[in-house]
Amino acid sequence: CDNKSAISIAHNPVQHDRTKHIEVDRHFIKEKLDSGMICTPYVSTQNQLADILTKGLNCSKFEGIISKLGMENTYSPT
Repeated sequence: CDNKSAISIAHNPVQHDRTKHIEVDRHFIKEKLDSGMICTPYVSTQNQLADILTKGLNCSKFEGIISKLGMENTYSPT
């Protein structure tokens, strides 16, 4: 999961007043969590592969994620 607040919203119905714009999605996800179909473990920043799609990364972090995803950096010198 992307962050702690997303995990908290999925598990905690009390936060529903602050998330009315995602009401339908939250109920769908909560239903799947309760049935055990999905789980939302916390992923630390060091291991967050989604960062490549959402943040500007330094070269070493970028290369590390590219490697983990099995991708090739077309900009790296050969």
